[in-house]
Amino acid sequence: MSSPEIASLSWGQMKVQGSTKIYKDCKVWPGGSRDWDWRETGTEHSPGVQPADVEEVVEKGVQILVIGRGMSEALKVGLRRQLNLDLQ
Repeated sequence: MSSPEIASLSWGQMKVQGSTKIYKDCKVWPGGSRDWDWRETGTEHSPGVQPADVEEVVEKGVQILVIGRGMSEALKVGLRRQLNLDLQ
């Protein structure tokens, strides 16, 4: 099973294939998607994406992980040292 594709993307709006929801930020995995509320894990532009953000989608079966840094590329992604995952 593959993850749903991003159907459209513009500033502050993301549509995922197979969903009627319009997301500001979202997490996508094989068979689903949901809002990505940065407050759940303390994610901010700096220090950036938190391990718990990634662990959630890996547990749902993601084998290839793509993390968007935002339209201005302001979101930091320095996870390699923080995770016990084989990110190649």
